[in-house]
Amino acid sequence: MLLSEKHKLLRRLIIYVSISLLLLVFRTGRIIEVGRALFLYLLAPNPRIVSRLLNETGRIGESVSQLVSAREENKILRERLDFLLREREKLEEAISENKRLKRILNYREEAPYELVSARVIGWTPSLFSSALLIDKGKNQGVEKDAPVLTWKEAGNSSDSGMALVGRISESTPDMSKVLLITDSNSELAAMVQRSREEGVIAGAGNRFLLLKYLSPTADVEVGDLIITSGMGRIFPAGLAIGSVEEVLAGVGGLEKRARVVPRLNMNQLEDVQIILMTNDKFQISNSK
Repeated sequence: MLLSEKHKLLRRLIIYVSISLLLLVFRTGRIIEVGRALFLYLLAPNPRIVSRLLNETGRIGESVSQLVSAREENKILRERLDFLLREREKLEEAISENKRLKRILNYREEAPYELVSARVIGWTPSLFSSALLIDKGKNQGVEKDAPVLTWKEAGNSSDSGMALVGRISESTPDMSKVLLITDSNSELAAMVQRSREEGVIAGAGNRFLLLKYLSPTADVEVGDLIITSGMGRIFPAGLAIGSVEEVLAGVGGLEKRARVVPRLNMNQLEDVQIILMTNDKFQISNSK
């Protein structure tokens, strides 16, 4: 009989705790107190049982309340942390942008020719063409065939600096089209910076370039930096183009070739610098 009474008491306790938890979770205010009083009256008139149940449910209710409060606090903390992380990313981006623009400004002050800045506003994707659109045109002095550069930031400071993007292929009053050096229609005079071996850089229609027309005995090695040679009337000498990835044997052994990786990732360009030209010559900077 005693065992049966204990089972009944245990069942009542479980029912009471369950109802109390539900009422606490839903936070029904006064309903909790009314429901609790009514249930205690139906449960048992024994004060010791009532006292014991109140103590146990009180501790459970307090634990649940603390758990709910902790979850809400964690949610607020996570939101604040996410906000601070976003703000830190913005700050780091602003610092990086400021450093880059300062270096560009220093370059512009030292360059012997006049430069104008432009933003990349679009692309002209094609299987056979690689070109981008910029927000400067004839009204800003940008003419066809003007060289286009941009600043390359690298972990190694010796690898940072202005690198060649391409040249202006079309120009309207307030917009221009840039033919990239990776375009299959692009060719320009170039040289190996280390050995001064001269050749021609041609776009391969993808992310690679081809250095061709080298002599069969040309001194060129993997890792060599390829720069503009200054031959012709479009590109000034000394602009970084890319690095040799592989040295190749030319057709019939009459020439040596090299596959070159551009210094720039053309898909990540945001702004560029255009060298202004007058009568097929670079416009000299007024500060020089």
